[in-house]
Amino acid sequence: MWRYHIFAYWQHPDKFSVCGGDQRAYEEEIIVQEWLDHLKGLDVHVKKMFGCYCLYCDGLAVGWIHDSVLFLCEVLLDYLPEDIKRPSPTDKIQELLIPFDYVAAEWLPKAVQDTAKIWKKRR
Repeated sequence: MWRYHIFAYWQHPDKFSVCGGDQRAYEEEIIVQEWLDHLKGLDVHVKKMFGCYCLYCDGLAVGWIHDSVLFLCEVLLDYLPEDIKRPSPTDKIQELLIPFDYVAAEWLPKAVQDTAKIWKKRR
């Protein structure tokens, strides 16, 4: 998991702070709570890990919250907006970058729930 954050920092050093390592600056709890508030009705919770918050849905890790961004595992959902950055098939890290601008998006709870369902089937 820590490799992801180093990778994210490496790809976008201007947008990310270092997760893990010597600096463990967690996201402000008000930001995390805002994400969770918009996922009401789902079985979601977060755990502090590696300077970030790991997002769980139905007991499965489905993403991370760091620097106000939700990094959701890529499971090829076909209803997300086109401007959501998707990884290329050759990227080692297969996660979507969902900026805080989408915290109240109507499709967000469905995307988190569908990600958990798909991960469950793959297990």
